[in-house]
Amino acid sequence: MSTNRRNWFIVTVVILGLTGVISVAQAERQEFENIWCGAITYNVMQFSKEISAMSNDAKGILRSTHENKIFDNWTTQSINVIKGQDGKWFWNGFGKRLAPDGDFIIAEISGSSEGGGTIRFIYGTGKWKGIKGEAKVKRLTTGKPITQGTDQWCEEHKGWFELPK
Repeated sequence: MSTNRRNWFIVTVVILGLTGVISVAQAERQEFENIWCGAITYNVMQFSKEISAMSNDAKGILRSTHENKIFDNWTTQSINVIKGQDGKWFWNGFGKRLAPDGDFIIAEISGSSEGGGTIRFIYGTGKWKGIKGEAKVKRLTTGKPITQGTDQWCEEHKGWFELPK
């Protein structure tokens, strides 16, 4: 075999080998659907028709509505900063999902009263290490606040995640 041909052969084998390694290393995407219900406590700095500024601390539990039961019976906490202006609400914050075995996931949360919310997974421990994913949030029901400065509601989380292999 000529040197030129041998070099092309080696390059082809290396490219095919790398392609195989890359495809094996790709993460598998999994879908999930949950219902979250919880209680929210507000820390209000300003509340008026013109402008509202506050934070909240929400704690709750997830129940899976998907056959794969991903995130079933996980507990949650989120802390958000909220702005209300001209009848519209906007929020940003962080959430933690805690598995029954103690592993957890940290997420960034954002949303608005007009567009709903988004949860983006940014960190995980144990089997959730390296998690990436996202869920859309839709409010399902809101109850009458049991005490002043609180809310209780349920919402739907539909999304996907990937774990590195």
